[in-house]
Amino acid sequence: MVSKHTIEKVVTWYQRGYDVQLIAHHLGLDPRAVQDILRQAAQAKTRPDTPAGKPEPPEFSDQPLWDGERP
Repeated sequence: MVSKHTIEKVVTWYQRGYDVQLIAHHLGLDPRAVQDILRQAAQAKTRPDTPAGKPEPPEFSDQPLWDGERP
């Protein structure tokens, strides 16, 4: 079990072009664990049911929020 911080490091370093073996060596992980982290990150990115960290914008409505004159 690795922390969220370690997972973020693995993904960031891999995106920057570091080799799986080098990432595993520097973080003290098994190379298979690094590959699993990268595989899970790729699957989470392609799945539509996972939140991307940014909520959907609210729906637009043409109805005014109040009745009558504006103050």
